[in-house]
Amino acid sequence: MRKQIEKIIATVFIIALTITAFNFKSFAYSDIPDYFDFEQCCVTMNAGSTQDLWIRANYDYDAFVGEHTSSKTYIECSEKSGSQHVVLHIGPDEQTKNVMFYFYVDDKNVSEKNLYDCIEVYVQNIDPTYGQKADMAAPLKWYANNNSEFNAYDYYMNYPDLQNAFGTNGDALFTHFYQTGKAEHRVANKLL
Repeated sequence: MRKQIEKIIATVFIIALTITAFNFKSFAYSDIPDYFDFEQCCVTMNAGSTQDLWIRANYDYDAFVGEHTSSKTYIECSEKSGSQHVVLHIGPDEQTKNVMFYFYVDDKNVSEKNLYDCIEVYVQNIDPTYGQKADMAAPLKWYANNNSEFNAYDYYMNYPDLQNAFGTNGDALFTHFYQTGKAEHRVANKLL
């Protein structure tokens, strides 16, 4: 009888341990865990993409982007203490392979001013010709038929297949959008 009770207790313990293990949320390592905790501290992102990450900041902070080449590489965050989501943006023309997003403690309750942690982004699918394409397509920004729904420059820059098919021919891009692209739910009024 005693062995049966021990088996039942062991079984219950294993089940409880299994349930607990699968419901436990593990957070990434932080160099200063009393100040920050990140969902991930190393992220892989494609050029031209965004990623939403959870962070916990125990104090107000300032966020900065380290070395980068794109004006469209930036971070959206509250810079306030608490549990929150931040959005990392990597510009489509980004050429830096590793971009660091720094979080510096900036709170009147913390006297030390050099406390920081970071999220490192490994940028994938970098297009070294993006700048050349953008320069070549710049006249499309002033294309006569641009409107709130269609911008020839944005349409060109968003779709490599259109770049290959039509080049910087604004009329061909305009016709394609209204005959085919709109039905395909292609975006022609902002850069993706």
